[in-house]
Amino acid sequence: MGKRDLVVGLPEKLLAERAKSGMSQSQVEKASGVSRAMLSQFETGKKTPTLATLMKLAEAYGVNVCELIPGGKLPKR
Repeated sequence: MGKRDLVVGLPEKLLAERAKSGMSQSQVEKASGVSRAMLSQFETGKKTPTLATLMKLAEAYGVNVCELIPGGKLPKR
């Protein structure tokens, strides 16, 4: 899977996860340290977050980072 494959669908996943969490962009900013401006750019597909940023967002949403990646699945144990 290449970088392009990860980017396709990422904005929608980020937006959906924020909606699911019931958080506003301002609340996500406070919880994650990711600015509202950057979050907006990620959710509209204008920018792609780094893995470190995805990890911050996942923590703010209370999910595993795999859940933010389109097609991402947690490893089976």
